Amino acid sequence: MNLAWWSEHPSELPLLLLTAVVTHLFMSFSQTLMHYGLGHRRLGGIFFQNHIHYHHVHYSKDHLVSLVHIKNDGNNTPFFLIPVALMLSSTYFIFPLGLFLIQIITAFASFSAHVYLDKQYHIAGSPLLRFAWFRRKQQLHFVHHKHANSNFAIIDNFWDRLLGTYRNPDADDAGNPPPESLGGGPGRVKRALWAF
Repeated sequence: MNLAWWSEHPSELPLLLLTAVVTHLFMSFSQTLMHYGLGHRRLGGIFFQNHIHYHHVHYSKDHLVSLVHIKNDGNNTPFFLIPVALMLSSTYFIFPLGLFLIQIITAFASFSAHVYLDKQYHIAGSPLLRFAWFRRKQQLHFVHHKHANSNFAIIDNFWDRLLGTYRNPDADDAGNPPPESLGGGPGRVKRALWAF
C-alpha cells in the first residue's frame, strides 16, 4: 500500500478510521476484562498470583509510586497479547490488506500506550504529570490500588462506568461504595453488567 493509494481511494478513509477506533476499543475492553477476570480473581490462577503478589505488593496503598519503574518479572501484560494476536491474525483472512494493516498498527499502538501509561502512573515525577488528563487517570488507577475491586481500566475508564466497577477518586468512601457484584458493603450501587 503506497501513499498514492490513499489519494486514489478517499472514500475508504472513514472505514479505515472506523477500523482504528473499533480496534482500540476492542484492545481497551479486552485489557479491562482480563485485568478483572484474570488479575483479580482466583480463576486467573498464575495470572492472579502474579498480579496480586507482584504489582499490588510493589505498589500498595501506602506506596503507589517509586523513583524508577520496578522491573516487572511478574507482569501479565505480555500474556494479554496471546488471545488478541489470535483474534487479529484471524482477521487477515477476512479483511482487505489495508484494513488488516490499520488494525495491526492500531492494536500495537493501543497495547504500547497501555504499557507506557501503566508504568508512568507509578513513577514519581513522571513527565506526564504536567497534563491534567494524566493526573486524573493516575488518580483513577490509584483508587484501584487502594480498592482493588474497582477501576480496572488503564486507558478508557468509561469501561468501568459501563461495567459497574467505577469508583470516583473525589468521593469519600461513604458516598462511593464498592460495586455490588464485587462484594460491596451495605451502601451498594447498581449491579454490574458482568461477572465471572
